[in-house]
Amino acid sequence: MKDGAADIYHLDAPPQVIAIVGGGISGLALAHYLRARGAECIVLESQPRPGGVIQTLDIEGLPLDMGPQRTRLTPEVRALIADVGLADEVLTASEELSLLVFRKGRLSQVPLSIRQAFTTDLLTWTEKARVLLEPLTGGLREGETAGGYFRRKLGGAAYEALIAPLYGGLYASDPDRMPARHALATTLRELGVKRSILWRALTARKGVSSAPPCSFRRGMRALPLALADGLGASLRTGCAVTGLRPRPEGGFVVALEDDDDVVADEVALCCPAGTAAGLLEPTAPDAAARLEQIRYNPLAVVHLKGDEDLVGAGYQVALGEGLQTRGVTWNAGLFGRPGLYTAFLGGMRNPAVVEEDDDRLGQIAADEFTHVTGCEVRVLHVGRTRIPAWDESWDALDGLRLPEGVHICANYAARPGIQGRLTDAKRLAARLAPNDVSA
Repeated sequence: MKDGAADIYHLDAPPQVIAIVGGGISGLALAHYLRARGAECIVLESQPRPGGVIQTLDIEGLPLDMGPQRTRLTPEVRALIADVGLADEVLTASEELSLLVFRKGRLSQVPLSIRQAFTTDLLTWTEKARVLLEPLTGGLREGETAGGYFRRKLGGAAYEALIAPLYGGLYASDPDRMPARHALATTLRELGVKRSILWRALTARKGVSSAPPCSFRRGMRALPLALADGLGASLRTGCAVTGLRPRPEGGFVVALEDDDDVVADEVALCCPAGTAAGLLEPTAPDAAARLEQIRYNPLAVVHLKGDEDLVGAGYQVALGEGLQTRGVTWNAGLFGRPGLYTAFLGGMRNPAVVEEDDDRLGQIAADEFTHVTGCEVRVLHVGRTRIPAWDESWDALDGLRLPEGVHICANYAARPGIQGRLTDAKRLAARLAPNDVSA
């Protein structure tokens, strides 16, 4: 859990059976790590297909990812890929590909090195000079938002051009609505940033192994599908959980919609906050009420097809540009998928656009892509998803207390993103099954 939040893990003795509610990447990874440690578990997924937000459609021979477009090939991700037999399916992108920002009517390169910081035209020399004053500013302040922190450290221009589109884009959120103690403090600590971001960047160790962007030949769904295949009968899809009933002798009865209940010693809620709240309300109303407050940002995902393969990772849109597109991932440039681009619209700053019909959303995305790049595209597919907002509603988790034997492993409870989900799942697995039989 992020800074200031309750400890959501409770454990007195190693469990015998662990029920995992939710078959997204968190639940599937947790089951994988538990089984590797010799623990018995069952994953209960309400949808007919596992994977949660990680779903991929095949249209015109192209894999269209409806959620995350990629992850990073960190050692943990690499190890899991090897475990599930996907090593030959991995696609990696060059880390030299430019990430761009659309500002003042043009695309400019995001500076990812000291040299690029001086050569980029994203910021004027005056705006760059303001950034160089960052080491003179103080560290994170109590009660500060992520937006307030970055604006104070780097200046308003750098915030609008870089931080708001890039950092806010990770969550489809507004950094001015994201308390730093929830959304940023842990990241700064892990990066070793105490006072100055620039000083830490300049003094970081050289030669650290890279973790390039990666996907799979069949799209991101390959990872949850491989995890699901490895679970066999331990995964039950189309299996909606309707309630949790504590047993007098300990543990829980996990009530299912089809009346085929499951008895478990421990329960891991790897499902959206609202779903978890509904399951906890009869026995833990305070915890349920807190989880019910957690907000998600709506996001439209529009896949576009063009005749040109633009070189780069994609672009984000700076504040004040008057566009409804937040950013576009260039899958054509990243993974060699001919003419494929994925546009994202909506989020906290503009949730209403997601309510437009598919034709209108597709038209907006295509027109704005052409406006930014000069390239004509057509719409392949329009979809929608939701992303945890990490806003002030996370204050509700400060006093969260779960029933003994109930745990949360989900993207609103610790770092989001696939890498974050694997880290969280592995950590919980070690707590639930401390005797690692694979060691």
